[in-house]
Amino acid sequence: MRIDWVFMNVFSAIILGAGSGDRMGGIDKILTEISGVPAILHSVNAFIEVGIFQTTILLANTDNIDELKRLMSDPKYQSVHVVLGGNRRQDSVRIGLDQIKSSDYVMIHDGARPCVSPDLIRRGMMASENSDAAIPVVPITDTVKMLKDSMVMSTMDRSSLYASQTPQVFKYKTIAELHLTLTSDVTDDAAIIEIHGGNVSTYDGDPENIKMTNPIDIEIAETILKRRKGK
Repeated sequence: MRIDWVFMNVFSAIILGAGSGDRMGGIDKILTEISGVPAILHSVNAFIEVGIFQTTILLANTDNIDELKRLMSDPKYQSVHVVLGGNRRQDSVRIGLDQIKSSDYVMIHDGARPCVSPDLIRRGMMASENSDAAIPVVPITDTVKMLKDSMVMSTMDRSSLYASQTPQVFKYKTIAELHLTLTSDVTDDAAIIEIHGGNVSTYDGDPENIKMTNPIDIEIAETILKRRKGK
C-alpha cells in the first residue's frame, strides 16, 4: 500500500478509558503509574507521535474524567478531547463516534494497552485501504480446551486461532452507521462488521501490546516500557 494513500485520507482516533477495572481489584488501570507516568499517557503519546490523527476522543468515566482532563490540558494534547463514556465498551465507542465530525477512517484503541507502539499504529493505517476493517492479531500459543461444567470436552486446533488486539481501524461511515443499529453485546468493534457480513482484514499484532486485565499485567507493562526506554 502506498504511504501517500494515508495522507490522502482523514484519520481520527478513539481511545477507551471508561472501564470500571473490576478485575483489577478496583484499581483504575489507566491512571496507574507505569514507567514514570499514568498508563493512559503511553497510549495517547503513541497516537500523538504518529502525527496523522485530526481528532482523538478519549473516553472517561465519572471517577477519572477530571484527572484525564487535567492530563490532557497540556498544549501537546490540543487535538485530544476528553468525553464521558457509557456503561459498556460499545456505548463508549458510539459516544466517541458521535463526537467525530468528519473522518474517512477511525482507529479504536483500548487505553488499557499502554505498550502500543507508533509502528503498530502505522501498520494498522496501511492495512485499512482495501477492507471495511483491519485488526491486529497474534497467534495463540497455548493449548486451548473447550469446557462444559468444568470438564474438558475437546481440544481446539490452535493452528487457525488468533487473539485480536487493538488498535482496530475502520471506515468511519461504516462503523458509525452499524453502531446505530447495534443491539447485542460485542467484545470488540470488528465483531460488528462480522455480524453484518463485512470484510475484516488482519495485520501483524505485537505480543508486547498486552491489555492490562490483572494486577500482574501492570508489572509486565512496566518491564516492557522500561526496556524500550533503555534502547
